Amino acid sequence: MGDMKLYLSSIRIPAPDDLAKLLGKPLSGTSVALIPNAKDFYSKRPRDFVVGDLVSYMEQLGLKVDIVDLRDYDDAETLKEKLIGYDLMWAMGGNTYMLRYEMQRSGFDGIIRDLLDAGVVYGGDSAGALVAGPSIAGVELADEPAFAESVIKDGMGLVPFVVMPHIDNPEFAEIMPIVRGLHKNMIELKDSQVVIFDGDKHWVVDGETQEAIQ
Repeated sequence: MGDMKLYLSSIRIPAPDDLAKLLGKPLSGTSVALIPNAKDFYSKRPRDFVVGDLVSYMEQLGLKVDIVDLRDYDDAETLKEKLIGYDLMWAMGGNTYMLRYEMQRSGFDGIIRDLLDAGVVYGGDSAGALVAGPSIAGVELADEPAFAESVIKDGMGLVPFVVMPHIDNPEFAEIMPIVRGLHKNMIELKDSQVVIFDGDKHWVVDGETQEAIQ
């Protein structure tokens, strides 16, 4: 994995201090490219609302947020030039298949490793965490694949684990045994947890206790 840094959570940023440590700088003034494409199934008004809500949340943490909509890009080099200037890329939760489709269509897939090698940190919650692993098989039990223009079942393979969010969320209780049966290498995250990848090391932090769980 080299020195790639990833911060993958169930919901938002449960352990902000650990994100600052991973970035190697305070969150105040840290630049974020916010990728909202997992919310593309919303019509404009609700989409603007939920994206705006996350922007406000991040700004309260001191982060400096720009929205980078992958639908505006169909040239990987242009996208790379845009993203390489940020400290952090953050892929929002929502429909995993819609996010995955836009990541492939826009060329994000092809440039993400270069961005990580250049020191940009990849962060994401829920769908944004799932796409970092090798596969999103089983996610169709929770997300509607047909919302995406074409269905991609592979993740980006940035980490060798399927990062499965929301394992303690009653909404997803019925599907968890099925998903566990599909994947050997799985990191399960409660809604309060994040898994941090820093080069060859990874660990889970619980935002409620602020304790690292190896």
